[in-house]
Amino acid sequence: MIDLHGVKHEDVTDIMIDACSKRDTPFVVITGNSSIMKRIVSFAVAKFGLEAKEMLGNPGRLIVQEK
Repeated sequence: MIDLHGVKHEDVTDIMIDACSKRDTPFVVITGNSSIMKRIVSFAVAKFGLEAKEMLGNPGRLIVQEK
């Protein structure tokens, strides 16, 4: 699990690139309800052919998984 609470938007891409290169999927990313944070995460994981989907029942978490 990656918790992005308190992380600056400009640092999220690097964190996600590092996570995608080192972790097995699926994994959870806590974004809170920030739509900007969710977009940044989605864009970063797409570089690895992955997708980020909201977890059912908890819109403050994304699950990063294979497409």
